[in-house]
Amino acid sequence: MASVSDRWHVVDPATGKRRRSPRYGTGKRWQVRYRDPDGSSRNRSFERKADAERYLVQLGAQLLDGSYVDPRGGRVPFGAYAEEWFERQTYGPTSRESVRRRLDVHVLSTWRDTPLVNIRSNDIQSWIRGLQDILAPSTVRQVFVVFSAVLGAAVADGLLVSNPSRAASVRLPPVPSKKVHPWTADRVGALLDALPPRYRLAASLAAGCGLRQGECFGIRLEDIDFQRREVHVRQQVVLLESRPMISPPKYGRTRIVPAPAWVLEAAEGHLEHWKPLETGLLTYSREAKPVNKNYFNASVWRPALDAAGIPRGRENGMHALRHTCASLWLENGVSIKAVSEYLGHADPGFTLRVYTHVMPTSGDRARNAMDAAFGKGRSPANGAPIAGAPSAHESTTIVGQQRKASASDSG
Repeated sequence: MASVSDRWHVVDPATGKRRRSPRYGTGKRWQVRYRDPDGSSRNRSFERKADAERYLVQLGAQLLDGSYVDPRGGRVPFGAYAEEWFERQTYGPTSRESVRRRLDVHVLSTWRDTPLVNIRSNDIQSWIRGLQDILAPSTVRQVFVVFSAVLGAAVADGLLVSNPSRAASVRLPPVPSKKVHPWTADRVGALLDALPPRYRLAASLAAGCGLRQGECFGIRLEDIDFQRREVHVRQQVVLLESRPMISPPKYGRTRIVPAPAWVLEAAEGHLEHWKPLETGLLTYSREAKPVNKNYFNASVWRPALDAAGIPRGRENGMHALRHTCASLWLENGVSIKAVSEYLGHADPGFTLRVYTHVMPTSGDRARNAMDAAFGKGRSPANGAPIAGAPSAHESTTIVGQQRKASASDSG
């Protein structure tokens, strides 16, 4: 049973009157005593009686609804708990490496020795503000996700009452929206011509099937179905500790993508010059190893951009070919759900947010429908008449009557 006691006074058993205790004037006067759910005796002291009574009410509610948290648990340093949390995670190899890097470089460097219970929302906001000076907004958000996940786990483990990173006062920097700028067919062709022949198939798969760079490098002979005109995305090449290795596709989402004739022709031409490796890989280095994307981007892709007269820059990385493919699908009426599946996105909403500005509007579709029916720039009066429509003479009369009526109304 919880209770509030006065540490500065005791009751004389002989007279029943209060008298000063040996602790009078020393330390906090009011103490809340209680037993936790494990039956252990606990106490907490306060300067004012009102604060002690308020805590007693809160404590009673927590013990009743099961939300009580042992205050000693929050004294664990963030770094020690984060290490335990990290070991319990089931990330894939590449995700595990990136999370480890964010923890070491940006999270533990600030919070390692701070007890969990001492982490305040204002301190978190100051930390975020400091990260903004050295990191892009999107990277700040990625680091924050890791930090907040650790605190969330501490709440679930009963070490914290609530997650301070979820406080309303904690605000992340906005990420500027970047519009995708698809390449023209001429630019794609120029780039393909500028690439060394052994890497053209990978670029063709990106431009014609919307594959990610690592997925292009991971395509095997068995993944291309020439008869059904499909490409099966079952694996990708990723970097782990700077070494290329085979891994499942992003999110573990295998998928089937329709392949245009020119991509299949590129695959057939590729096979005439380069045999698949024993693993089945079609695109590989001169050393017959999976392609290292760092080497490829620096030594193959960027020189090809220069040769094709395309400016270097993040927006013109190999991912631009994937954007171009997705944009062409949407412009030609492929549904957003189908495009999302072909691209391997986990959420069609993400696909819509990225590519909404390149999708034809309802006005565009309406105009295109009429142009398809009657010819671009051609009026129905010059072609076959529409059933039930007024003749040209009747139309002129109707327009004249409407103008007269309008003039009469305005007068």
